[in-house]
Amino acid sequence: MDYPPSMDIETRAFVDVTASFYPDDRQGLSVQDMRRHYNALCAHFAQAMPAGVTSSNDTIGAVPIRRFSKSETPKALVIYIHGGGFVVGGLDSHNDICAGICNDTGFDVVAVDYRLAPEHKHPAALEDCLLVTRHLQQESGLPIILAGDSAGGWLVAMVGLAHPDDIAGQVLIYPMLGGALNQGSYLDYAKAPLLSTAQVAMYWETYFDCPLDQTALTPPMALNISSSPKTAMIAAGCDPLMSDTPQYADKLRQVGVAVDVVIEDGLPHGYLRARYSVDRARLSFQRITTAISSMVARG
Repeated sequence: MDYPPSMDIETRAFVDVTASFYPDDRQGLSVQDMRRHYNALCAHFAQAMPAGVTSSNDTIGAVPIRRFSKSETPKALVIYIHGGGFVVGGLDSHNDICAGICNDTGFDVVAVDYRLAPEHKHPAALEDCLLVTRHLQQESGLPIILAGDSAGGWLVAMVGLAHPDDIAGQVLIYPMLGGALNQGSYLDYAKAPLLSTAQVAMYWETYFDCPLDQTALTPPMALNISSSPKTAMIAAGCDPLMSDTPQYADKLRQVGVAVDVVIEDGLPHGYLRARYSVDRARLSFQRITTAISSMVARG
C-alpha cells in the first residue's frame, strides 16, 4: 500500500487493519457485500458505552433514531448524520462516535438512520434527515446542532440550508460536499488509502442515480449558501475529499457565514474510528467535540 509521507506509523497501522476488511478490488463488490464488510469493520473498532451515557431506540415518522443522553438537563441537542456514501452505515456503525460526542459535550445526541441507496435514491436520505430535524425542533426546546461525517456532512449542509434560523450551528467532519472531481485533492489523493476518487464518484452516482460529470459541481457547492448557520469544518489531510472543505469554507466566508476550518495533517478518510489507537485522531475528536460545544457557548 502507498502511504502519504505525512502519515505516521500509528495511522498506517490503522489503515492496514481497516483495509484488511475489504478485498483489494472494492469496485466489483455488490451493495450487500459492501455493507457486510463495512459492518464487520465498524464492529471491530466499536467501543463500549461511556459510563453515565445511556441510549434508546425510537422512530420519528418512519425513520429509526437512537437517542444518547448523559445529563438530565442538557444544554443542547446534537443531530448526528452518519457517513457511508449514502450506501452503507446506520445506527450501529456510528454508535460509539455518537456516544462519545454525548459523553464529551454533555449534550443529548440523536442519530438518524436514514434510508440508503441504491434502494432509495435522492432525495430519500435528505427527506428523512429533514423530517427528523423538523420534529426535534418542535419537540426538544433545546438549541440544535447538526453534525455529520463524509456523506453525512453533505446531508448536514443541506439540512442547515433548509433551516438556518433554527440551527445553532453545524459541524462537518471530512465532508463530501460535491466538489469537482478533476481538481485539487481529488487528483492529489485519487488513490488514497480507505477512499479513492473513483469510489467517491460511485457513491455520488449511486445516490443520485445518474452519471457524474467529473467537471461539474454538485449541491451544495452549486447552491446559494448564504443562509447557512455558523459552521465548523474538520477535514482529513490524506483524503480525496479534502479540497471540499477549504473550497466550501471560502464560499461561506464570501457570503458572510462564520466558519472555522481545521485540516488534520496525515489522517485518512474515516479516521474517527482511529481515535483510541492514533493520537492524531484522538486529538482531532477532541477538537470536534469542542467545536460542537462552542456552538452553544458562542450562540
